[in-house]
Amino acid sequence: MTSISARLLLWIGLPFTLVSILTIVTSQVVLSRQINETFDAMLLNAAERLERRIHSVDGELRINMHYFSISTLGSRGEGKIFYRIRDNAGNMLAGFEGLAPPPNEGEMPVFYNTRYAGNELRAVATSFPVVRATRSGQIEVIVAESTETRAGLIKDFLLTLSVLMAVGGLLAVSIALLAIHQGLAPLRAISRSLRRRSPNDLAPVEATVPREVATLVASINGLMERMRQSIRNTQQFNADVSHQLRTPVSEIRALAEVSTMQCDDPSLRRSLKEIGRIAEDAGYTVQQLLTLAKTRHELVDTQALTPVLLGEVCREACAEAAARIYQGGQELEFIEEQTGEVLADPVRLRWLVENLIENASQHAGGKTPYRGTIRVRVFQQDATPTLSVADDGVGVAADDLPHLTERFYRASPSTPGSGLGLAIVDEVARAHGAHLQFSSPTGEGLTVSVTFPPRSGADVAMRSAEE
Repeated sequence: MTSISARLLLWIGLPFTLVSILTIVTSQVVLSRQINETFDAMLLNAAERLERRIHSVDGELRINMHYFSISTLGSRGEGKIFYRIRDNAGNMLAGFEGLAPPPNEGEMPVFYNTRYAGNELRAVATSFPVVRATRSGQIEVIVAESTETRAGLIKDFLLTLSVLMAVGGLLAVSIALLAIHQGLAPLRAISRSLRRRSPNDLAPVEATVPREVATLVASINGLMERMRQSIRNTQQFNADVSHQLRTPVSEIRALAEVSTMQCDDPSLRRSLKEIGRIAEDAGYTVQQLLTLAKTRHELVDTQALTPVLLGEVCREACAEAAARIYQGGQELEFIEEQTGEVLADPVRLRWLVENLIENASQHAGGKTPYRGTIRVRVFQQDATPTLSVADDGVGVAADDLPHLTERFYRASPSTPGSGLGLAIVDEVARAHGAHLQFSSPTGEGLTVSVTFPPRSGADVAMRSAEE
């Protein structure tokens, strides 16, 4: 698809080129006519000058050529001149006998084109009366000039005009390019502003633009507002679904537990316990699905992100998960090194840490329950805040690493879980502009690292001003 600049340049350059060609063709036609008329007038003037040089002496015609030079007819002395003078009896008086007469006898003077001695000629034929003694008659005078001078003059003029048109065209194109560049500057400014934004930044575009671009900006802002409203509606829908689904699943689980305690039939008790287990798994899966829906990166409004201490959020998440981890016979270790603030949603960031810990707790041991240590570490890597969660379990095969963030994918299908934990982690990381990386050397467990973008000085100043 061509750019606006190319289209504007095409619609400026194409008409200019057509006008230039039309101008040159028209100039050639008009100039040829004007030059031919001028040179024809000069030919006729030369013939009339010859007429004044003819006189009669004792009944004989004489031509006085002493003070007449017909070679001066050419504008630059480059043309060849031929002439012929004879009486009405056909007797040659002077000139070139082979010079052809006009093709059509008619009213004098007559202009025509002819050839003589290998030259293309433009000729004029005229006649005038002359009196010899007691007789009178007509004298025919033909003067012809080669057409090199005319053609050369037309060629020089058209060449000069073409050069001027070419220079004018280049100048016009240069001015058009400058005008297009300046005219499209507001669009480029808006484009740069949108490219610099986070994919989730739906704040209105604020820019001083011409009236023609203001409609586009208004449309973009309207679209962003509709997207913000759609995000709010989706979040509200998720909250409603969460409430409507968790309640019946919890009731089924509670009813199964009560029924199990009141039932004496062993077979029926086993069925009730299985119903309770399925209800518990369903409740966990529903909770994870709702968490995944809430953490979708495209639904996160980056304007709502606030500066938070990464280490503090991780400490709170570890404190929340500690009791559950210890009950499962595992250890939880939190290491906080030098760290700083990150722009984040504290709730979603906490979900990220909790799901990383839960993933290690459930899957680090493979087919057997994990009884090792889960290490949560916060540190600086290349001046960027980084979080890592590592275990000493069986690890993950290299072929499975690229698929860990896929929904419902489990490297060990036999282990419990919904297959959504790392998908939630990936969505939260993408919403915060963070980079997610997996490392699993053979026999050394799995390490998940989340590297957050550093806060720039301009970002810090902007956030401080907003606060």
